[in-house]
Amino acid sequence: MLNHKGTKTIATPRLLLRPFIIEDAHDMFTNWASDPNVTKYLTWEPHVSPEATAELLALWIPNYENPAYYNWVITMDGHAIGNVSI
Repeated sequence: MLNHKGTKTIATPRLLLRPFIIEDAHDMFTNWASDPNVTKYLTWEPHVSPEATAELLALWIPNYENPAYYNWVITMDGHAIGNVSI
């Protein structure tokens, strides 16, 4: 049986993977969520504003209470540059 650990912070010398926070909305919107070339492979349409991104994050963040939920923001130099979810 799998022992779920949830979305734990993972650090390397160059990158930090961690749970999302609402403050990531601006970077997420700017760096990938508003780009139609990126979102064409995702289950959601490009975001129309940073506020729309914040609304999505507000839905995702409570899921971190579930140890079977895995969704990391990828950060580099303190900026959100992407995400990984399983």
